[in-house]
Amino acid sequence: MLKKILRAFFLAAIVILGVGTGVESFRSSAEIHSNDESVINWDDRLSNLIALIPLERGMVGYLSNEDIPGAAFDPDDASGEYILTQYAVAPLVLIRGAEQDWNLLNLDPETYEKWIQENEDRYRLVGSGGGIYLARRVAQ
Repeated sequence: MLKKILRAFFLAAIVILGVGTGVESFRSSAEIHSNDESVINWDDRLSNLIALIPLERGMVGYLSNEDIPGAAFDPDDASGEYILTQYAVAPLVLIRGAEQDWNLLNLDPETYEKWIQENEDRYRLVGSGGGIYLARRVAQ
């Protein structure tokens, strides 16, 4: 008899804890704001630049502050922006670095100025928008 009471007690405790955890998870996820414009509008930010790339399939380079020695960056933002950019350019394939003919440069203005001064003979700015630059490698 005592064994049945203990089983019932433990089962009730598990059910109550499970329901409590589920309610808490629901409440905390409902408080997350999903209207972060930088995420929602990422495709819009890139669409004008992607339209300038004359490739239907192929590879596009990607460079961010993370790739520039000494440039300040937030690792979480850098990783997230790279993933968002991969989806935005599909079916093009995003390749880390700027060695492709077409390259998206997700650089802050200061880092972009430093980078383009060091690479002005190798790349030509084709367009910019939404804090991102499109550079084409110059044939040499």
